[in-house]
Amino acid sequence: MQSIETMLPTWFERALLAPVETSRECSSTSELTSYLARADASIELYRLDEARQVAASIAEHPDRHQPEFRCYVLSLSARLLLFSGKVAEGFRRYQEALNCGTTSAATIHLQWARALEMFGNYPDALQSYLAALQLLTAKDQVGVVHVHSGVARIQQFLGDFESAHQTLQHVLEQSLDPALRNIAETTRAGLLVAQGNARDAIELLDRIRSSGAPTSYMLQTTIQELLLLRSHIQLHRWDLAGSLAEALGTRAEEFDLSYCAAEACYLSGRIFSDSASPYYSPPLAIEQFKRALKHTERFAFCPLHSQIHFELATLYRSIGHHRNAYQHLERFSAFATSSLSVEALHRSKQIEIRLATESLRHELRHWQQRHASTEAALEDALRTIETYKQRLDEQIAHLGVVAHDLKNPLAAILMSTSILDRYGDRLSKEDRTKHLTNIIQTTEWMKGLIISLLDFAALSTGRLKLTIEPIHCALLMDTVIETYRLRALAKSLTIHKLYASEELFVLADSQRLQECLDNLLSNAIKYSPLGRNIYCSIEQRSERVRLSIRDEGPGLTAEEQQRLFREFSRARSRDTGNEGGTGLGLSIVRRFVEAMNGTIDCESTPGHGSTFFIELPVAPTSVTQSSNGAVSRTDAPHQLQVH
Repeated sequence: MQSIETMLPTWFERALLAPVETSRECSSTSELTSYLARADASIELYRLDEARQVAASIAEHPDRHQPEFRCYVLSLSARLLLFSGKVAEGFRRYQEALNCGTTSAATIHLQWARALEMFGNYPDALQSYLAALQLLTAKDQVGVVHVHSGVARIQQFLGDFESAHQTLQHVLEQSLDPALRNIAETTRAGLLVAQGNARDAIELLDRIRSSGAPTSYMLQTTIQELLLLRSHIQLHRWDLAGSLAEALGTRAEEFDLSYCAAEACYLSGRIFSDSASPYYSPPLAIEQFKRALKHTERFAFCPLHSQIHFELATLYRSIGHHRNAYQHLERFSAFATSSLSVEALHRSKQIEIRLATESLRHELRHWQQRHASTEAALEDALRTIETYKQRLDEQIAHLGVVAHDLKNPLAAILMSTSILDRYGDRLSKEDRTKHLTNIIQTTEWMKGLIISLLDFAALSTGRLKLTIEPIHCALLMDTVIETYRLRALAKSLTIHKLYASEELFVLADSQRLQECLDNLLSNAIKYSPLGRNIYCSIEQRSERVRLSIRDEGPGLTAEEQQRLFREFSRARSRDTGNEGGTGLGLSIVRRFVEAMNGTIDCESTPGHGSTFFIELPVAPTSVTQSSNGAVSRTDAPHQLQVH
């Protein structure tokens, strides 16, 4: 019996030319094999509706449960569920397919990897490709070439061009069938285009076409021509690129190659949107990009979506249509973040910053030629742009830190809720309480992390306002101590109060000062060994009041103290279970304290604990205390904008 893998190229050609036939019931084993191959070809061509029609016919075949077919039927079902947005259900069906037997495991891994790659889930696709490679033998040349080509494409997307070249070189060094070598060489041409080596790519593509090696199916030829089109655009060969884009778009539409048609229209739009092109025309570019979007309606999940929306957002912004630009930027952000996007978001921000910077620098050069006297002001504008870029980079870096720190607690919450959902009625009351407590504690930790994120964002953008008024130090310190009393008792820690005999008031923002003391006391408890002491002190020093918290923890080295109040700097302690945080807490405390005209510092010696102290201005004596402990004065509190 002919295998599905060997039939696939033939079925690609038939899928290009013949309408799907589902009215006739399958009646033989060879016919079922043909239907499975036809479904694979339809998925590879992004003809998902057609693949579902074929799957409906397969569902009626009496031999679909036979061992040699069951795994392939389950794999087809898994991929269709994936493209329908039912990712979890699709993954379960994929696992069922793998459990059918070891003989087909490599093919199932390969099919799933390709579907994940088309879906835009590159990390999981890479894992599946590698899993397939472990099961393939040297004789399985078809599978080996497809695996190496897929791995190289993903490495290319992640920017690891050196590894991608090595991956392809490894497979090209083997003695391959000419058609398979054609596939690998085409992938290598795509890698050269992505690196910007357009001339080398054109030379390689010409060598492929002149070698006389057979092309396995028409789609392969179309992919090669799309790579040639990208190369012409890189080299600014606008006439060649324009004629090729028009021919490719027409041919792809004729043979219902929706994805290729979409990419051809997208590249045509690039020709009209490039200001260096003699055909530069934003309206025509927008028309081509919208035409590309229509072709992608049949496959809702693919990286091309985000590229098209980003180009449309850039074009609309350049012609002043900000509402349309915002709408497409929202769509772009949704697609970018769905594929993992901290890395994709970071790259998009860098592109956006570069476009904005280049545009402003062009304007600056223009005004410098006309008004030499404004040179100093223009240099200030450039510095402002660089500051804006650095601020965005900091925020993007913070997104990466938060995404990393939220991953593990989210996994813990998901595990506990899953256990409660599946086995809640079989668990003891003690076990249920344990899981609920774990969820609550983890959620509280995540809440603190998000609060830090919001504070950091407010401070970075200058939107935070402080209300400066007299604050009763002892009452505020008691409130903070009471909040953490249970946590201290859990570690057998004793908190000592060392307050001045007289009542002391400081000028500060009550909420933000409480957050600062919360952070210092929380750290003291976190890094203190069991059974030790913590000392909370209040004393007046000339015209300032010092609020200090001292612990008996492991202490800090001089190097750790130097970077203690920097963003994303984390302390680590083996004695306390290697606890850490986002590295934002103390940096936020420092900026709050400085905004309230105060100072913060640390005194510490390794092995002898640490003392953190905040010094703030003493409040005027003309204050009164109400019955509920709040402090007021004759003049109203004033607001301070924090930058």
